[in-house]
Formats: sequence, C-alpha cells, structure tokens
Amino acid sequence: MSAQEVPTFFPRKFLLEHFTSANCNQCPMGMKYIVEYLDKQTTPYIWVSHHAVYGTDEYTIPEGNAIAVNYFGMNTVPSVVFNRTKQDGLLVIGAWSIENLVVKDDTVAEASVVIEHQFDEVTRRLDVTVSGQVANKDRQAYLLSILIKENRLVGKQEDAYCSWKGAKWKEYMHPCVVRDLVTATLGDTVRVENQAYSYSTSYVIDSTWVPENCCVVAYLTPLEKSPVINAEQVALVAGTEGGEQYGPYGITEGKGPNTSISFDSVKLTKLVNGQLEMMLTSSKTIKTSYFGICKQVGYVCVNTEDSVLQAGVYPIVEGEGLGTITPGYRIDEEETLGGSRLFYAVSENLKNGIVTPIHMWRMSSGEMTIDALGNISLNFTTYNGTTVTATAKYDFLPAATGGVDGVGVLISPEGSNDYSQANLQGSEVQKVLRNGQLLIHKRGECYNILGYKVSE
Repeated sequence: MSAQEVPTFFPRKFLLEHFTSANCNQCPMGMKYIVEYLDKQTTPYIWVSHHAVYGTDEYTIPEGNAIAVNYFGMNTVPSVVFNRTKQDGLLVIGAWSIENLVVKDDTVAEASVVIEHQFDEVTRRLDVTVSGQVANKDRQAYLLSILIKENRLVGKQEDAYCSWKGAKWKEYMHPCVVRDLVTATLGDTVRVENQAYSYSTSYVIDSTWVPENCCVVAYLTPLEKSPVINAEQVALVAGTEGGEQYGPYGITEGKGPNTSISFDSVKLTKLVNGQLEMMLTSSKTIKTSYFGICKQVGYVCVNTEDSVLQAGVYPIVEGEGLGTITPGYRIDEEETLGGSRLFYAVSENLKNGIVTPIHMWRMSSGEMTIDALGNISLNFTTYNGTTVTATAKYDFLPAATGGVDGVGVLISPEGSNDYSQANLQGSEVQKVLRNGQLLIHKRGECYNILGYKVSE
C-alpha cells in the first residue's frame, strides 16, 4: 500500500494500566470495581496489571515499580491509568472511583498496531513482529512497548472486605499480571518510513509461566512518552484465549471459620446430577464488618440414589461413589465453586430463602455420620487447613428411607390401633403394619409412608 492509500484513522483499543499488590487489603475491591466498569463498556480495553508500589509480592517486577513510581509518581494502590492521559484532570485514578468515569479519549487512532508471532512450545521461544500504518504524515518515530502478561495466577492476597475478618486469601485468582517487558521499560524507538513501522524481536517464555494463560501486549506512545496512541494483544498460544476468560476472585480464605457449629435445620434437595444436597442452617448470628449480620450455612453433596438420607457413615472423598460426599471444588472458567461448602450468608436474605454467600470455605476431607435417630455429626477439614466439627438433627421418617437399622417393625392385629407405650417401649421410632398399610409411630404421632400425619 502506498503512502497515499493509508487510511486517515484506525480503530483504537484503550490501554488500562492497573496497579495493585497482594499486600494491599483494598485491592480485591479495586479489582471488583474494574471488572464491573469494563463489563459496561463497548470500547475494547486491554487490561494490564502491575504489582507495584505497596511493597513487593511474588508478581512484582522492577519495571512495574519504575512505571508506577518514577513515571506516574504513584504512592498508593489500587490505582488505574487510562491511555496515559488525564481524565477529568486526573492522570492516576483510584480504582474505587471509576464506576462513573467517562474516558474522553478519541475512539480512533493515528496508527494501527498489528502483532504477528510464533511460539515454539518445546523451546518456549517467542518470535514477535509488531507493525502498523501511520496516518499522521508528520510522525517520524514512536516508542513501542511489548510485554507478556499472564492470567489465572493463583496466589495470596490481603483483603479487608471479602475474606473472613479481613484475613488474606490463601488462594486468589490474579488476572492480567505483567510478567515481563520484552522492550525497555518505556519502550524501544521504532522509525516511521512511508507512513509505516515494523519491529521484530525474540523472547524466551519463563518455564514457570503457563503459555495457554499468557498474552502478548503491544502499545505505541510518542517519543515524548505520552499518551498511548493505540494498543493490541494476542494470545501467546494459538487457539486459546490467553487466559482472558479468567477474572479475579477469591478461592480459599486464609482464616478459618468457627471450628464448632451447631446447625438447627436440615433441608434436602435432589439435584439433576443425582446427588442429594443437604442444606444445613444455623440460627447463630455472626457479625461481619462490611456485610452485617450473617448466619452459617453448609451444603453437603451426598452421592446416593435415595431421595432421603439413610443412617450410616459418609466419607468426603473424590469421585462419585455411592455413599460418599463430594468435596468442594472450583471451576475457574466460570469463576464458581461447587460441591460441599460452608458459607457465612447474609442473615436478612435467608429470611426470604435466598443464600447470599459472603465468606466461603470448601470442604476437602472428613466424614458425616448419621445415627438411627437422625443425629448428624459432620467433621471436615477445609482447604485452608481448618478442622470443623458440626452437629445437626435430621428429622427423617424411617419408612421414607426404606428402613433404618435397629428400628423394629410392630405388626398390629387386623383392625387394631394398639400403639401402647408397652408395645413401643425402648424405641423412639417404630414401623407398624396395620391392615396391610405401613405406618410410622414416632414420639406419640402416627405417619403414613409418605410422611403425612394420620389419625390413630
């Protein structure tokens, strides 16, 4: 294409530079605000996250600190910079202040950014070329920055809002982490010739990084170092999303729940996957700093063909073996957690039958025991290593369960209603066969096989 055929402008992608730290207890809330903001935007954004300013963590690199402190004069996180231009008079914006921010930058750019690359998964060598056309005929050179970012990094994270009593997360999903700059901190100079530029280089991807979760990011700035004119990114491994499907969320809380819990109610639900889900609810209230009054709610997923619980011992183990309990698990692609878990849920919402989890722990191992009288003993260990002992009372009817070991069957004479204390002595729950109908006598009341109360 000749110089005369170069377009007068190009579509623009905005660069959002985010500054955070695993040591910052406000930063998870900052990431929450960023996610909510980006979800509302129609302009394409490229999110890169520098772990900087607030001490160092396992994702901090010198270049990130240099950009934050030396270039932006930053002294606090969580902070964001949009296209390295001022928005409403501010260059550096607190992440908690972006909800109603309208970026005033043009949605078109004077230059395009195209990334071509090859990645050898054996040698981990990356060969990359960044090129583009330039509509501005007076532009002679740019600063080009190329970096590698990685998603789905699971590590520690302090949190004053969304972890129990402000404890750190033992496992937190970090997104868009800048792993390294391929070019100089503020970019390498690229010359514009005939309204076009091109830059090629090679880089070896670190052996500890997951290539499928990595992206190559490139952006242009003028030689005077601001603003960002245009940006682009591509997945490192062809056919993947580069981990962009993973967002920030807490997985395993660092601080454990209460180690002794008494549940007051048990509700059973037969799930579509065949599991029997126990919902255990405690009446005890727990006050949280930011979310008010909560109550303890447990979900226990039992692998059984029955629609009600049987007395017995149910171990918490991997797999779907009958008579076992499925441990808690996570699905990172969906940013969801499932299986057997313990929640601290908003008390007010529970009144309306809505479980709003505030704090959550996955059950990793242990067992549940149910005796013939429905006494439940649940002992489990969470993924953060806390051991919890919980009790509950299951008010089951043996007839509905198909029988409970140790519970006898009384056969009443034809037409007789002989349910005397003498007949029932020594047993709180008894099956009774009367006129060919199986009935249940429990604590002075009579029930049919479906659990409905009947007259004697």
